Amino acid sequence: MRIVTVMATLALAATAHAEVELKAGVARVEITPSTFMQMYGYANRKCGPANGTHDPLFAKALVLQAGDSRLAIVTMDLGSIVSENLRRDVASKLNIPVLLLSASHDHSAPAFLPYGSAPSSSPEATAYLAELESKVFGAVQEASKAMFPAKLGIARGSLQLGYNRLLLRDDGRARALFDNLERVPYGPVDPEFVLLRVDEVGGSPRALLVHYATHAVVLGPTSCKYSADYPGVMQAMVEKGMPGAQVMFVQGGAGDINPLFEGRSGKEDEDFKVMQTMGELLGAEVLRTNKAVKPLSPVSEPFRWKSEVLTFNDRWEKDKKIDVGITTVLMSPEIAIAAVPGEAMHKLQRMWKDQADVAVPLFYGYTYSSGGTWAGYIPDLRSAAYGGYGADVTTRIEVGAGERIMLRHLTNLYELRGMWRDKPGRP
Repeated sequence: MRIVTVMATLALAATAHAEVELKAGVARVEITPSTFMQMYGYANRKCGPANGTHDPLFAKALVLQAGDSRLAIVTMDLGSIVSENLRRDVASKLNIPVLLLSASHDHSAPAFLPYGSAPSSSPEATAYLAELESKVFGAVQEASKAMFPAKLGIARGSLQLGYNRLLLRDDGRARALFDNLERVPYGPVDPEFVLLRVDEVGGSPRALLVHYATHAVVLGPTSCKYSADYPGVMQAMVEKGMPGAQVMFVQGGAGDINPLFEGRSGKEDEDFKVMQTMGELLGAEVLRTNKAVKPLSPVSEPFRWKSEVLTFNDRWEKDKKIDVGITTVLMSPEIAIAAVPGEAMHKLQRMWKDQADVAVPLFYGYTYSSGGTWAGYIPDLRSAAYGGYGADVTTRIEVGAGERIMLRHLTNLYELRGMWRDKPGRP
């Protein structure tokens, strides 16, 4: 098995040690479908199309500019996202070459993309994708036109609201436990959440990105209303507690992590209360941790990034290939982002956080950025060996692809930092 790089773009601005001005812009748009479409996820969902809306779905855009370099982060209350149109248009029309489209992996959102990125045969799904692309482009454009001088801050907290659903069984193989109504905190998990805050210079917080890794599936297969699930509750609560700030949720390596709070009663009112509880628990901890945000060093260089498409074999059908687009971003000497378009398991997030030699390594799972397809489940090696849902069931990518993707991110990061020399160093 091998990795074939089919596209590589390296954007390295001139290295300047003098401080450059950091600017930011924010915008949001509602993306709740106007029609009742089939809902995302849950092959055993009984209700068919959605029958209403409990709370709205949003896309939220943050545009950052350092010197003459720009990038955009868009978080969305969706299950998954693939859009080459958005990537192309934002780059060519708005001069923003890096676009991170990050889905919360919400299972109470519309289903409009098939597995991978093949065109949908449903006119309804095709129309919604076109509407979504138009709305998201508009939000990025709005954010890019309302830039303000900004500074960055960071804080970390820890709260275990998820459990590892791949349990080792008596036969020596792992299988998923989807409904954990006793809320047993099975591990391992990554309970850390990271807050990246964007403040207006001389003013108040304008954006808060909450990075966390737990499936957005508090609402189960009997829920038939559009909802942003617990990330939506958390964002609304924190925005109420931080007037003037746009709160955004970035899903991490949640491929094997389910929420400890699960609404599985089949009664809408009761299940939405469970969703509210989990969202408020995370929201309360985010608000508390926000008080401890520490400013980062002023940005001294333009952003650096590398985008490429890696080609892997299909695990089961050896004659087929899976193209996975990744983007590695060095926002400053302190912050680096690894974006992966699929359901990476939490050990791959931990690998990035443990080995990326920067103070703030951020893992963006479920994030489309540079072509290729939606990779589906991306297990770590151990999970792939022991099996279970997402590990050797409902996953297509070859064994070892997860670690190879993360090693590529790490290789790119050192390249962006100028660490690879063209001749041997000193003994």
